[in-house]
Amino acid sequence: MLKSKINKCKTFEAALTIRIGHFISIDHLILGTAFPRYIQRKGPGIDMDVIPFTMHSWEQVEKGFSSGDINAAFIDIAQAMYLFAKGLAISMLMFTHRAGSRIIVPEQIHRLADLRGKSVLIPHRLSIQHMLVHRLLNAGKLKTAGLGESGESVGIEAVPYELMPEMANSDLDGDIAAFICPAPFGDAGIEKKRFSRLLISRDLWKDHPGSIFVVHQDLLRTKGKSLALMVSCLLDSAQQLDRYMSSPDTAENGIENMSAPFLGLSAGQMQRALKTSGITYCPKLLVPDMGILNIVLDYMRTTMEVMPAGTDLNGFIRPEFVHAALSEI
Repeated sequence: MLKSKINKCKTFEAALTIRIGHFISIDHLILGTAFPRYIQRKGPGIDMDVIPFTMHSWEQVEKGFSSGDINAAFIDIAQAMYLFAKGLAISMLMFTHRAGSRIIVPEQIHRLADLRGKSVLIPHRLSIQHMLVHRLLNAGKLKTAGLGESGESVGIEAVPYELMPEMANSDLDGDIAAFICPAPFGDAGIEKKRFSRLLISRDLWKDHPGSIFVVHQDLLRTKGKSLALMVSCLLDSAQQLDRYMSSPDTAENGIENMSAPFLGLSAGQMQRALKTSGITYCPKLLVPDMGILNIVLDYMRTTMEVMPAGTDLNGFIRPEFVHAALSEI
């Protein structure tokens, strides 16, 4: 069905030292404001040991870790737990945000019942967005057909973020009824009134987890000081963005100049993306929380049956980096 419409994604460029894979979205916006701060605090004459670069699908992130092309990433919480359970030696240092996704629909979709017999696009079957869609459809007494299936139930299709708006816009047979993604994906269609927001994800679970910052465990031994500095810069950026979200008219000078280029948007577009997403960067909510991880794990393992039985997260979280950074701000 829809899978035949998916074109291959762009490849990413290999890098050296601490190689952080990420997506260009507000979910990862703190990296866009933290990296210049990291360079400044490292000081002149010191070789750069952190290189962020853009990736275009969760599959690329997984392959990047497996091949060694990346050794750190901003990655969805569910996929990170799965990779850890499968034996990948990664550790979670912090959440990168809370909430922040939107369910976007074509203009002919007005209510949840209109999804029946159609498809919803998610970024990955092991994603928090998949879990949120599953909970929403269950609440509306709509059955999910599963990946690639069809019928009177709601089909679920995994598609990279950047392809979702294009696929929905070119869907001549009207099969795609919705897609869930962070801003700015879909904003262009909303501005042209081809799409609208059905709801934001915090309406389904307030301050739900999203992506997290994970690193290969080798870095904990070889780059501990650099990781501590990076986490400190990320927390500083989170605090700055949190103040900006609370009072954008009086926010610090320059934040729009730093964040808008990271997203490839104008300052005005960036403001609208943040305003319509329901995202929060509250630093206290970015501390690794095993209780939150277990909620996601239990639901995806039992209700959804997409996470392997026996998944063990012992040793996955390393909260000491965030605790140390929080003590300084």
